[in-house]
Amino acid sequence: MTINSTGTAAALGSAPNSGKGGKPFTGRTILFWILGFFGVIFAANAVFLYYAIGTFPGTVVDSSYKAGLAFNSEVAAAKAQADRGWQVGAHLDRSNGGTARITVNASDAAGVALGGLVFTAKLAHPTAAGLDQMVALAPLEDGRYTGVTAQPLAPGNWNMVIEAEGAEGRMFRSENRVFLKD
Repeated sequence: MTINSTGTAAALGSAPNSGKGGKPFTGRTILFWILGFFGVIFAANAVFLYYAIGTFPGTVVDSSYKAGLAFNSEVAAAKAQADRGWQVGAHLDRSNGGTARITVNASDAAGVALGGLVFTAKLAHPTAAGLDQMVALAPLEDGRYTGVTAQPLAPGNWNMVIEAEGAEGRMFRSENRVFLKD
């Protein structure tokens, strides 16, 4: 053991600020450790950011404010629809190729078949707006309307919105969740 100039004891062969291996911790060593630590953090954040942006398809509603303003008119239209008492049923059949036939049966409150309406069906995928399809339904006899999708539908959840237009504008609207199996 030797005594250094400050009067403290130091072991022979050891340098001040040395680690287990006997190498001193210099400013350069600490800088590399800090840069390595933050480099790993930035790399992990870059990977998470890449996957977050790559898997998010975007917004479904472009303006929440405008959608909120339309709410009162939607409530009034729903009340008028309920007052009519129409009975409208929809059925979706999916073929082996994936295309779907939508059939709507419509009658008034007295059970009389409704004619002279223009029915449309929109199939909206809940998470990918690019898969949405609009189907115009052609009138058949006895208040039935039918149409076929232009493209195959992927299995999974879909929102099916059925609307009927008449001389007075939109007369009927129904939104239902549909699950399509493989």
